[in-house]
Amino acid sequence: MHRRGQYELARPGVRRAGAVLAGVGLAVLAVGYAVALWRIPGWMGLNGEGGDAKDRHNARLLVVSAGGAVVVAISLLYTARNYRLSHRGQVTDRFTKALERLSSTDIDARLGGIHALEHVAADSRPHHDDVVEVLEAFVRRRAPTARRDDGGPTLGRPRPLPDQPEADVQATLTALATRPHRPERRTLDLSRLHLANARLRDADLRHADLQGADLRDADLLRANMRDAILWRTNLRRANLSRASLRDAILWQADLRRASLQNASLQDTNLRGADLQNADLRNASLRGADLRGVDLQNANLRYASLQNTDLRDAILRDASLRDAGLRGASLRDADLRGADLQDANLRYASLQKADLRGADLRGVDMRNIGGIAEAKVRAMARVDERTRFS
Repeated sequence: MHRRGQYELARPGVRRAGAVLAGVGLAVLAVGYAVALWRIPGWMGLNGEGGDAKDRHNARLLVVSAGGAVVVAISLLYTARNYRLSHRGQVTDRFTKALERLSSTDIDARLGGIHALEHVAADSRPHHDDVVEVLEAFVRRRAPTARRDDGGPTLGRPRPLPDQPEADVQATLTALATRPHRPERRTLDLSRLHLANARLRDADLRHADLQGADLRDADLLRANMRDAILWRTNLRRANLSRASLRDAILWQADLRRASLQNASLQDTNLRGADLQNADLRNASLRGADLRGVDLQNANLRYASLQNTDLRDAILRDASLRDAGLRGASLRDADLRGADLQDANLRYASLQKADLRGADLRGVDMRNIGGIAEAKVRAMARVDERTRFS
């Protein structure tokens, strides 16, 4: 709508009409000023017998001062407008020169262009979306496509992929991850790219599309990935400690041996994800969808799993010591050999759960549903601290 308005105002007929109206307005202001300068003593009651010539002079001087103030204000507005236009022209010039550097064959020139665009985005709100779009296109052009390792046969020898992003790709990722937080017209799309070992600490990746991307061994410490799309994303051995993944879609994601200590995964869709040997100590998984997730040998000590859906989950040999599982659904879950010492399973559903060899010493199992106390005692390891209803 803004651009359409600018187009309409640029039409010759509209411009002529605007010039005529502006002239008429200035003429009216001039006449009004002259009338006020002439009549002001009378309006202030200074033309009678008690009026003094000095008072009438001061009254007219007041009008002159007010007129001067208006002229100064108009001049300041005009100067500000000229400055804004000049600044916009300078930023546009910087943007154009940075684009030219991106196409250079010299790595130093490309890095200079990337940093120049980063500064343009920081300095100019109108250029923000354009800079993000250009940097995203640059990454997609420079970074290789991720190879999906599904175990199936391949034709020919697969091409080697870099162990880490090239310097210009990493610089672009850093610029995108630290861009100013403003409303954007489109979501960041880095899907299906090979970005192994990328350094993305404290990255702002909210709502980003990273589905199918290869982010194995990536450093995503404290990254904000809320509402991000991470469907089938490879995050094997990635550092996601203290990261925010709330409401993210991690369906069928590969998180084997990933570090998720103190991570926020509330209401996250992790259905079918692979979290074998993952470190989830102190992680918050309240309300998350963990149906069919593989958590074999995972460390979930002190994790918050209240009201979490863990149906059909594989928790074999997992550590769930002191975990909060109040109201969790563990129907058909595989808990063989799991360490659940001092965990809170109150009001949890354990219908058809496999508890053979599980350590339930000190576990609060009051009001559990779907499994009898005698069956629990027969399958699992309990002691006098284990509380049943």
